[in-house]
Amino acid sequence: MKRILVPIDFSDATPRVIDQACQLATGLDAEIHLVHVKELSAAAAPGALGYGLAGMPELAPMSGVPVPAFDPMRKPIPEDEDQRSKLTQWQRGIAQCGVKVTLHEPTGAVAEEILNQADVLNADLIVMGTHGHGAMYNLLVGSATKGVLKHSRRPVLLVPAPRA
Repeated sequence: MKRILVPIDFSDATPRVIDQACQLATGLDAEIHLVHVKELSAAAAPGALGYGLAGMPELAPMSGVPVPAFDPMRKPIPEDEDQRSKLTQWQRGIAQCGVKVTLHEPTGAVAEEILNQADVLNADLIVMGTHGHGAMYNLLVGSATKGVLKHSRRPVLLVPAPRA
């Protein structure tokens, strides 16, 4: 194992995921590829009750409202300075462990972009967090972790978020 793909967001699970990936990379003399997917905002489309899907493109398949692959109304959700600072901080922390690290920031649907990056980089392992949301949340909103697990052709190591 020489390439470990580590999808990151800004959740409570991220520090533990990065720590676990760093330990693995150090022990295996591997490099880490951090992937932070910039999600697209959804254009509001009227639903049956007059509510749109604003900000929740994951609901489109259940609502019957198509979300086109290219839509000029859909733009990346802007990143604030705090998020940019965290990404830089995590990248530096990994490098300080003596591990080669590269940050990738694709734009699109989270699970799909994680899998695309895994293919492009020919990753040997995906290390990602799980948030432990309930079944209802995953039914309504979906889960990037679930999507990666369902469609990945590579081993996936799940790191649980700390208990509240």
